[in-house]
Amino acid sequence: MRRTQPNLPSLRPPQLLLRAALTALVLVVSTHRATADDMPRLVGKDGHFHLEVDGKPFFVLAAQMHNSSAFPSTLPAFWDTAARLHVNTVQAPVYWETFEPSPDHYDFSTVDQLIDGARAHHVRLILLWFGTWKNGAGHYVPLWIKRNPQTYPRLENADHLPLDGMSPFGEQTLACDKAAFKALMTHLREHDADRHTVIMVQVENEPGLLGTVRDHTVTADRVFYTPVPTDVLNATGQLRHGNWSDVFGSQAAEIFSAWSVSHYINQVAEAGRAVYPLPLYVNAWLHYRGLKDPGTDFPSGGATYNMLNVWKSQSPAISIIGTDSYTNNLEQFHAGVLPYQREDNAPWLSESGITVPNARWTYDLMARGGIGASVFGVDDPDHEEAISAHGLDNNLLAPLIPTLVTAASNDNVAALLEERGRPSPTHIFGSWMVRAAFGASWGLPDPAEAPSDGKETGRALVARLDATHFLVAGTGARINFLSRNHDGGIHEVVRVEEGTYDAQGKWHVVRIWNGDETDYGMNFPEKTTIALRVEVLDIAPSFPRHTMIP
Repeated sequence: MRRTQPNLPSLRPPQLLLRAALTALVLVVSTHRATADDMPRLVGKDGHFHLEVDGKPFFVLAAQMHNSSAFPSTLPAFWDTAARLHVNTVQAPVYWETFEPSPDHYDFSTVDQLIDGARAHHVRLILLWFGTWKNGAGHYVPLWIKRNPQTYPRLENADHLPLDGMSPFGEQTLACDKAAFKALMTHLREHDADRHTVIMVQVENEPGLLGTVRDHTVTADRVFYTPVPTDVLNATGQLRHGNWSDVFGSQAAEIFSAWSVSHYINQVAEAGRAVYPLPLYVNAWLHYRGLKDPGTDFPSGGATYNMLNVWKSQSPAISIIGTDSYTNNLEQFHAGVLPYQREDNAPWLSESGITVPNARWTYDLMARGGIGASVFGVDDPDHEEAISAHGLDNNLLAPLIPTLVTAASNDNVAALLEERGRPSPTHIFGSWMVRAAFGASWGLPDPAEAPSDGKETGRALVARLDATHFLVAGTGARINFLSRNHDGGIHEVVRVEEGTYDAQGKWHVVRIWNGDETDYGMNFPEKTTIALRVEVLDIAPSFPRHTMIP
């Protein structure tokens, strides 16, 4: 909406000088260039991680465009949607087929347009390298490679028929992918090392094999019957030695594929990290929701939960294995994502559907010490309600990120999420239990469970800041603090402040809640987002008591 320019009083020369000085100061700050010490990096341990960008904690609130949207004709619509989502990061593909239209000739124009666009819209950028693999296939491999299967062998099934994919044993294909990815990372170092607009790069996309459980090219067949490498035996806890079939039996083909694909991708990643060591990740097409057959239901040899040990042993150049989850169901979501929270892997929701219920997943990832969450295909025209919901959340969470990330690293954040017909979720912080109720009515007690016909959109984050202060943020929920002490002392909520943090991390109060706003808990209406700072009081029963003498 266009806003009219207010009438301003004329400025006298001293005021003009002051305004000019302030403007110059703003320009100095806004044109700050990052140093080598500010290189984006992954920090954390024990399954709790976060990114540091420009030396500060960062949580990725991301929007990913459709696969074919990284072109000048479609980018304006995406940038408009990203602005409405209030994201701090966008994910955009780099297509090998257009990046290297002929051998050893690289076109950086799309990359530069993406970087320029991210800077103009004041967001960070995650680039997605669509190279040898895209969704378990070879969709984005350059035509000059596809047209020459003699040099660049195709993936083959058990009948030795070629498939839509490249053999992970194609040495020339690997050499070209390495060279192209190295060229991309070199360009980022030369054009973005002083700004760090690009904070991560995805290497390939949902890699693995579709149409077969393993590759059956001549080279693949020969290697399958050679001894399993020692590092794979160690990663899988195998004491037996022999070829892949001898050691792994019925699982041999899938584990062989995981080894070959992860080993291939690690070499691509190493080539890029050698010139510019940004955090690199691989996203996984998940093995969940009843999917059973590798190579048919999901790519065989991808970074599925049962192949993680192999992947981690073979791809040290990959910082993170991300998860692509497309479900609105919390139980299914956890089944897919939780196996990836490990001592050696950061939780990262690299893709999810753009739906209203999926807004809960950002809260979940934040609470468990993840590095961020993303929604895919946001430039589809049919997601207005979801865009509004995610945009409200991102606008709410952005100024809270440093506080929440710090608290989450110490296990002091809980996500309380609505599940249809399930008991009201609770979390214990020391002597206090925090409960979220959904479908609550003012003046009535908390319902014992969420409505059976609920929309599963209620969500809240609760962070313990210190012994007596909490940060609460969310929508569509009622939050109650319940003391676990029943000792005759005083244990109560004594102050509730609505507000937010400024850029320096200082809390600013908008108003104080009391009376009707707190008598039945703290109500977070649907389709609005609120942040509260809550103070509790704990006084032991031994405090002096005074009585009036008649």
